[in-house]
Amino acid sequence: MWSELSADFIDQGIGGIDRIDHRVRRQIEDDGVTYTEVGLGGDDDTAIPQPWRLDPIPLLVSAEDWTRLETGLVQRSLVLDEVLTDVYGPRRLLSSGLLPPEVVFGNTGYVRAAHGITIPGTHQLFLHACDISRWSDGQFRVLADWAQAPSGAGYALADRRVVASAIPEAFEHAGPRPLSPFARAMRLMLEEAAPELADGEEPVVVVLSPGSHSETAFDQAYLAQMLGFPLVESSDLVVRDGALWMRSLGSLERVDVVLRRVDAEFSDPLDLRPDSRLGVVGLVEVLRRGAVTVVNTLGSGLLESPALSPFLPRIARSVLGEDLLLDATPSYWGGEDTERAHLVSHVGDLVIRSAVDGSTIFGPSLSAAERADLAARIGVERWKWVGQEPAEFSVAPAVDGPAGLAAAPVGMRLFSLARRGSYTAMSGGLGQQRMRLEPTRSVIKVAAKDVWVRAAPATVPAASAEAPPEERLRRTVPVVEAVSSPRVLNDLFWMGRYSERAESVVRLLAATHDVYQDYRYRPWLDGAEALPILMRALSITTGTVAPQSVLPNGIGQLVAVRAGDGPATEDPIADHRDSVEQQAPAATRTSRSSSREEAEKGAVQHDTPAEPKTSQSASQSQSTGRDRPAADEPEPDSEVETEAPWERAGTSALARALRTTGVTPERGSEPMPAPEPEPVLARSRQAQGQFTHRAMDSSGQEGVAARRAVAGASAEGFQYLAALTGDRELAGSLSYAVDHYGSAARAVRDQLSGDTWMIVGAVDRALAEFRGASSEQETALSSVHSLTLAALLSLSGIGAESMVRDTGWYVMDIGKRIERGLAVTALINAALGRRSSAEAQGVVAEAVLTATESAVSYRRRHRGSAHVAALAGLLLFDPGNPRSLIYQLDRLEADFQALPGGSGASRWQRLLADAQRMLRRVDPADLEHTDDDGVRTELVELLEGVHLRLRKLAESFEATKLAVPLGIQPLWGNTRMVG
Repeated sequence: MWSELSADFIDQGIGGIDRIDHRVRRQIEDDGVTYTEVGLGGDDDTAIPQPWRLDPIPLLVSAEDWTRLETGLVQRSLVLDEVLTDVYGPRRLLSSGLLPPEVVFGNTGYVRAAHGITIPGTHQLFLHACDISRWSDGQFRVLADWAQAPSGAGYALADRRVVASAIPEAFEHAGPRPLSPFARAMRLMLEEAAPELADGEEPVVVVLSPGSHSETAFDQAYLAQMLGFPLVESSDLVVRDGALWMRSLGSLERVDVVLRRVDAEFSDPLDLRPDSRLGVVGLVEVLRRGAVTVVNTLGSGLLESPALSPFLPRIARSVLGEDLLLDATPSYWGGEDTERAHLVSHVGDLVIRSAVDGSTIFGPSLSAAERADLAARIGVERWKWVGQEPAEFSVAPAVDGPAGLAAAPVGMRLFSLARRGSYTAMSGGLGQQRMRLEPTRSVIKVAAKDVWVRAAPATVPAASAEAPPEERLRRTVPVVEAVSSPRVLNDLFWMGRYSERAESVVRLLAATHDVYQDYRYRPWLDGAEALPILMRALSITTGTVAPQSVLPNGIGQLVAVRAGDGPATEDPIADHRDSVEQQAPAATRTSRSSSREEAEKGAVQHDTPAEPKTSQSASQSQSTGRDRPAADEPEPDSEVETEAPWERAGTSALARALRTTGVTPERGSEPMPAPEPEPVLARSRQAQGQFTHRAMDSSGQEGVAARRAVAGASAEGFQYLAALTGDRELAGSLSYAVDHYGSAARAVRDQLSGDTWMIVGAVDRALAEFRGASSEQETALSSVHSLTLAALLSLSGIGAESMVRDTGWYVMDIGKRIERGLAVTALINAALGRRSSAEAQGVVAEAVLTATESAVSYRRRHRGSAHVAALAGLLLFDPGNPRSLIYQLDRLEADFQALPGGSGASRWQRLLADAQRMLRRVDPADLEHTDDDGVRTELVELLEGVHLRLRKLAESFEATKLAVPLGIQPLWGNTRMVG
């Protein structure tokens, strides 16, 4: 069977194999398939999901081998199901001596509180997975069983999609058995696992996840997406009136079945582990009442104990009257004298595992002294230790970089699913490519493989994953609305804000870069002061500190004059970012160091309510600023701030810059030029050799001083533009917004179209290539702006044309409209709030129109004349312009009315109505007038007033409608209590 595949791989040569590998990697990035490494001894809060590693060459399994594997897997699932049912029920295996009590009660997987809890149906073990390899004698053996919350089925389904798309010819030639029937069977059996329902009711099924920062977050989200069930976290669920409910906006929806991906001990902090922030308070009690079904059932983690495996053969003969068809890795339990003697004498040759918690020690890697100490410990503790022979693996072709192909050790993770009569197996599984480590010869997983099971001969019917028709309950497909819990809505809200923020930043960057290029190479052009004005606008709208050399000359003197006129007033435009740009990802969590994905989450609260909250407040709160008001707290009546933004310690980058100049800030003021060193950002980038730029004079000759100096048209100006584009750590930059959009999107992956990840992947690649460039970057800067803008427009198109208009869509659109309103008010105020020369005003106006995608409409109406009143009429007052301020306010009004319970009396709606009234009272012609200092006071006051109300609106809306529940507080200490 391998020879049949050679034409699709080997015969293509190294170059062809490399192209196939590149296609698979690109498809992985486009589909957003990721894995997060956690528990490696570092700061897990900063763990970033990495692209899933998938070897393009599939792992082939013949029809004959699969028949043996499938039959053995189903039999093993039946035996483990009998053990699970008996241990938490009559305990006949214990009383008869078939299973030692130490193996059961001494293992941390045993949950005492689960005794007597049963789930509807014939089987208590719903989903079973086991790792299998082929040994040198040709036999398949089980390396480990997974029954706690088996992971990998979602990855297996995703791998099949990627490989089938990347190598369609090979896939068509081989014709492997499909995996989709397994997903359909799982959906059906989850619905049938529901408790008895009233007539006419349909079961509601959810997938309970530890969170988007767990190790296998993608696996959970993709499986939920394929099943069509909501992916929820602990904050989305609540126990009320003896039942489990899912939070929705203003209502609760009863949950009937939970597919659990959280370890049992973390599932209920009331009855199980009190320091858990991943579970639902009272879940165990609801299970005892039979009001909800949780699969796999609590306590199923006991089946993963390495000490259980040696007893399964005799249990199989007792309960099934059969010998096990799939042998396990030869194991020796220290609780029996003979096996303990072998274990102690061969401690340096075996893999030693704890029968308590499953921790592993690789014997061959121990020193002589360590081996002696371990042998002595085994002799004392006895039943707590199990020795296993090191696993053996067959080899299969795998891509090996420049070498083309290599023989790599391989294994498989197979999955079985309970159905009424027996179990059904996934026709394939998750292949595991491994690597040997010398000199110990231990192996580690390095990549996944798609498992292709060959079609059975015509005389042998293929095993079907569908339950027989007579086994199905006669139910219609339940209709479950999209999850609209505060956590989900909060992430969607910030997806809308970050997508719009990224788009506004890249548009202004592109427009400013165009002006920069004009005056960098043609400094004799009139209107040169337009470039520092735009640089200042970038600094203000992004909340970053620009190098002083790129800001307008004379700003310091103007600030000093205005500062002496009277008491300082707040500048919401300059401070409109506050610490919004200095936030953590939408969901900050820490993960356990176990082999699975369960994570304790940390909530991060931010300096201002304009910050996004964590999408799951699952662990103890770690406040970095003032606390948010609770959702049910009364709101203050005042609509203006009593404290100037720059008086809050360390919140605004611009405020820090103002403080360094020693000047009292005033409305519209900017940092005063001073003989201070350049910002660390510019120095560090220059020192690293990044964002390089060649100085050229008007004739194009390098190294010759320019004939006319233009503020901002310098290497420092280019470095600032490049940093605002590619610096992921710079709050306010394009890369920062894109990264945080991705973080929010991953938290609600099951809600989004698969095309979303293709676009996000394209943006990430474009920005990564820009950051990695080490030569001339002017062309690269323009290119990355164009590519990023095109991708962001695609994301906007998906949201506008492909998403259902449900509560989540309206909340995401609210975030988008708020951010666009904030961006347009900040930009116009910063760019046109002061009088400048006619030439400069024309250049600035053209850049503003380009950044707001309104240049064509303006030219068509006004023949290219640059008048502030005309520009304001288009960008502020035109209800037909999708980029205008009034359009954003009108859309906000419609979105608020579309939300459940929208009455028009909420505080954010009152603030919105106030902003609309401010616009209606203004005559556009009055916006041209300037005072003695050259400030367009009417324009500035209008923009600042609307901007402030939009900020307050966002804060109020998020603090009430989108507030996640407060962190769980234990009733007693932090004592670890399980069972």
